[in-house]
Amino acid sequence: MAALVFCLWLAQQPKILSVGTFFALLSVSLFTLSLVIALSRLVESMQSQESFRLATTDSRRDRLTAWGMLLGFGIAVCLLEYGLVYKLSDTEMDFLPSFFDLYYRSDVAHYMGIAENWYVNTGDERLRLVFLPLYSLAIRLLTWNGDYFSGAFITALVFSFACLPAAYELFRLDMDRWDAMACTRLLFLLPGAAFLRIPMSEGLFLFLTILAVYAARKRRFWLSGLFTALSAFTRSLGILLLGLLCVEMLFAFLESWRRDRREAAHLIPKYIGCLLLGSCGTLLYLLINWQVSGDPLTFLTYQRENWQQQLGLFFNTAAYQSEYALEYYWAGDMESLFSLSLPNQLCCFGVLGLLCADRKRMRISYLVWSLIYYAVAVGPSWLLSGPRYLAMLFPLTPILRRFAKKPAHEFVLESLLLLCQTTYLLMLALNMYVY
Repeated sequence: MAALVFCLWLAQQPKILSVGTFFALLSVSLFTLSLVIALSRLVESMQSQESFRLATTDSRRDRLTAWGMLLGFGIAVCLLEYGLVYKLSDTEMDFLPSFFDLYYRSDVAHYMGIAENWYVNTGDERLRLVFLPLYSLAIRLLTWNGDYFSGAFITALVFSFACLPAAYELFRLDMDRWDAMACTRLLFLLPGAAFLRIPMSEGLFLFLTILAVYAARKRRFWLSGLFTALSAFTRSLGILLLGLLCVEMLFAFLESWRRDRREAAHLIPKYIGCLLLGSCGTLLYLLINWQVSGDPLTFLTYQRENWQQQLGLFFNTAAYQSEYALEYYWAGDMESLFSLSLPNQLCCFGVLGLLCADRKRMRISYLVWSLIYYAVAVGPSWLLSGPRYLAMLFPLTPILRRFAKKPAHEFVLESLLLLCQTTYLLMLALNMYVY
């Protein structure tokens, strides 16, 4: 199927032999290899007697110690990055006032506008309908004296820091506490995770995503459905968690089926209800579209007409991004090359390479969800925010951890990621092409 879609895409290209075609072929090959292995493992797992429930736990003291160390790490990283960005930027303001000057970028104004005035159907403000509302509602709760920017910043930091203990608990299900802490630190240091430190919805989205997956792993599927709905009410990609939830439900159903078929049959309505609950966030957003504009799909029209965005093929993204990179290079536009094209290409192929390398070891539900998420997140007809979108893929960090088991290797890896992330945050603050 993938080969057929690729051939149809190739037949429409003006130049078959080009740099874009090469990168598109590489992208679809890595993706297809990972997908084939994922489906093969899924079928094998359905036929095996293996239990997919893990119950690794810490003592109360060990858990609180780990949480405290991770929160201290997160605060230290934030202070370091804010300080470096402040020193290296060209702002003449004092440190705290400089936050508005440096980090009022990208979609911050839209979220603040929704928090203050909700959605409207007139003027340029009507375009805010493409942004989902939960982060803005959280801003409204944490804003006082009308200072919505401070409220947005505090909201982002609160949920970004909350991701640290949540991610630790999730990773702890599969590994010892030191590996779980290392994976959590790596998740906080991915280049695109720089957006966790500015007034954007990434922190809330990642937090809710982790909670949804953790609840699914614990077989608390109603709770997982609720967090999935909240995640989907924060960012549209949240609805894709239903794929991960379906795989975890399948494993739980098969285990129950082997014990008692009558009991297993009673699980089917419950699981359907959980999936419907998980869809409520997206359905509620469509209802808001209908209430504000009279059409539940108005956001798609706004994305297409004002942002030139519509869903496309992920390997087409690899093609045009590589061609744009060459154009920027030959035109001498180094700013576009190093702040836009290269970060997108490096993150897109880096993620595909990691998923492909770990396709036989990663938990099947994680791999299936990661591939679906990748195909949708990287598919837009004009991808600007690849590093930001892909930093939400928490299964990447256990793969990186396997390459850095020794303390020296771990130190080098974390230092390199911190350097890349700080550079990316600086480019964002300097109003370069970072979105």
